[in-house]
Amino acid sequence: MKILIAYHSGSGHTKKLAGYVSEGAASVQRCESDILDVTDLDRRAWDKLHAAHAIIFGSPTYMGSMSGPFKMFMDQTGDFWLQQKWANKIAAAFTVSTGASGDKLNTLIQMSVFAAQHSM
Repeated sequence: MKILIAYHSGSGHTKKLAGYVSEGAASVQRCESDILDVTDLDRRAWDKLHAAHAIIFGSPTYMGSMSGPFKMFMDQTGDFWLQQKWANKIAAAFTVSTGASGDKLNTLIQMSVFAAQHSM
């Protein structure tokens, strides 16, 4: 099973978590895992996303919502939704915030709705 962790990291914390998530996923028998920074996507990166069996989304929570670059990534997937390229993939998400009350739940809900819209 190919698992891809698609993340944005502003200060490095989300990237570090993405690495830990990737390590955990790769420790499962017959699973391979990779991380992908969504701010630097080329055709090859999109192909990796389409080929993955599971995509785990990661974004920091800023001001009660996901980061702008992660939202821009989501907005770029409209054509893939039309083609249902991600239908039936497994989806998961994680977030991090330095604030004690950063409304991280809202970020997770946004990513959950995004995955559901892609029929994941």
